[in-house]
Amino acid sequence: MAKRVAVILSGCGVYDGTEVNEASAILVHLSRAGAKVQMFAPDADQMHVVNHCDGKPTEEKRNILQESARIARGEVTDVAKLDDTQFDAVILP
Repeated sequence: MAKRVAVILSGCGVYDGTEVNEASAILVHLSRAGAKVQMFAPDADQMHVVNHCDGKPTEEKRNILQESARIARGEVTDVAKLDDTQFDAVILP
């Protein structure tokens, strides 16, 4: 039986969210291992938003769940709905 794994994302970007390479590597290895993965993220505004071209903060507002959907390809659930008893592992890249 496939292991069920929850992956908790925190946005999308090395400066202000989940680092994309780390998340991608985890997802590739979980896929190769045959795990059933479900992704989660907080449905809240980011504390900081960073311009990744110059590394400086901006006044822009972004939602963590929406930014995480970039990595999750749209399939991301509010972490408030996470029932950890339904998973064999929880990973925070």
